[in-house]
Amino acid sequence: MRHKRRITPSVKNGFLLIGLFLMITCCLGMKAESKQDKKQGSQVPAKAQQNPGEAPRVKFQELSHDFGKSAQNASLKYAFNFKNEGKGTLIIENVKAS
Repeated sequence: MRHKRRITPSVKNGFLLIGLFLMITCCLGMKAESKQDKKQGSQVPAKAQQNPGEAPRVKFQELSHDFGKSAQNASLKYAFNFKNEGKGTLIIENVKAS
């Protein structure tokens, strides 16, 4: 015969408090992220409208680099040289390694 276990009111209240705590924590985290996004968004300069002849134009000396064989977890560095050959201001954002 199976015995049914009853959840006591104190256990129910504990689950409710944990759930409430998690909801509040998530809401506060989302609100903080939203404020941070707004701050970062205000720091981004407005993009000016440019005529085609006045637009920036980037020219790289090399488009890729082969490091060859290297030890695992080795720290490797390389600089890509480039030049703005256009007349407009060249703005480089969100640079990521592949």
